[in-house]
Amino acid sequence: MQVYLPEGIHYLMVTRFKSMIGRLLYGAGFFYGRIRAGYVLCGVCIIACAVLCKPIYAYAAEAVSDDAVRIVIDPGHGGENLGADHNGYLEKEMTLIVAEAMREELEKYEGIEVYMTRTSDVDMSLEERIDYASEVDADFFFCLHFNMSAEHDMYGAECWVSAFGECYARGMDFAKIEMRQLTGLGLYDRGIKTRLGSRGQNYYGVLRMGDLAGIPAVIIEHCHLDNYNDEPFYDEYDWLVKYGKLDATSVAMYYGLKSDELGADYSDLSYEPTPVPSHVVRPDDTPPDRMSVVYGEPYRTESGTWIDVEITASDTDSRMLYYSYSTDGGVHWSERYRWQDDQGQQIGDSILTDTIHTAIPVSSDRDMYVMFRVYNLYNLYTDSDVYYIQKAVPEGEIYQEGEATSHGGDTQSLSDYEGYTEIDRDEGADDALGTVLPRDLSGIMLFGLIAILVLAVLSVLGIMIYVIRDHRRMK
Repeated sequence: MQVYLPEGIHYLMVTRFKSMIGRLLYGAGFFYGRIRAGYVLCGVCIIACAVLCKPIYAYAAEAVSDDAVRIVIDPGHGGENLGADHNGYLEKEMTLIVAEAMREELEKYEGIEVYMTRTSDVDMSLEERIDYASEVDADFFFCLHFNMSAEHDMYGAECWVSAFGECYARGMDFAKIEMRQLTGLGLYDRGIKTRLGSRGQNYYGVLRMGDLAGIPAVIIEHCHLDNYNDEPFYDEYDWLVKYGKLDATSVAMYYGLKSDELGADYSDLSYEPTPVPSHVVRPDDTPPDRMSVVYGEPYRTESGTWIDVEITASDTDSRMLYYSYSTDGGVHWSERYRWQDDQGQQIGDSILTDTIHTAIPVSSDRDMYVMFRVYNLYNLYTDSDVYYIQKAVPEGEIYQEGEATSHGGDTQSLSDYEGYTEIDRDEGADDALGTVLPRDLSGIMLFGLIAILVLAVLSVLGIMIYVIRDHRRMK
């Protein structure tokens, strides 16, 4: 149905409408001209806030908000993706047991909601796992795994975190708590690390996609299934349940939770937050910078002839992790031994250079051409020069030739040693599109958004006041 207005009324309405628009535009121009100085002042305030104030996310883990914390537990692998498969142990089954125990324990705490990416033996892509975390508005994503290595010579627990901004800082804060818990069981500390793909993004898919979704994530590698040093830490079902409860306790400590049922209260627990980096936290990609080996004089014991050895190594970017030795000039190598001081204590991250003492047996069957190898946190290594030791002679003296102090530089790439069973290592990392926004810019963006909203409100109010005053004057 069409409605027709008399020509005079139609003309009057159009004229008044045009007049109102004209006044509004005039008022807007007048008002904006008056507050131009205000814009400049506001811009100065934004810059000052961005420079002087710590980004708001830096305190995200220091206290629990009024709303419940939401976390997602991700049992690694599943379905046709078995994960580590060693001596009848399947990683996909083990991670599910750990995850269920972790959820059950966390549900005894107040102020937390717990979700799992899978509760049965199903295939899930990395995208589906992070998408699910986004759907439930997760505050943190915990990816559970067990490890293996290509040469079956590595052992211990480790955590992987994002290399970028806020996700790095929050990941480090949690991982420090988690690693203290795991090493408290007797596991060797392989550290907290980052890794980048060829495009400069996080190598591991869940960390990369977690950054894009704004969800901090940590990959927990509880232990290695293929090394006898770690076998006592997973060979019974109760160990998997223990891991789940331990992981849950780490989360409770991180968020300061309490549980009347468990008699646990971590609300007063405090720690120094990791600063949000302004740059990419790159992994160490160089071998140990220096090593020296000093050999003592051979001596006899009831168990045979031995020789004491002093090894000193340094790395400016990461600590030492293992050492091994060869007695045939580098053709065959011993197992990897822990880099520990004389009291059996691991040398921590804060000590990048140190000396350890060990002893090796002297063969009575053949002469020895001894070399030592030291590995840093990223499994890059440096070899010493060859040192000649004559075979032990029962009734005679051992003659030695060679340099008493040696240093070397043979190295090997990370890819030759990196564990190969984990799905996150990498499903198309180099094919992923998009870039990660530096998370430390979040504070600047928030202040800018608030300033824009305040200016918009003031502008609208100013225009309305001007138009009303102008309308009254015309009356």
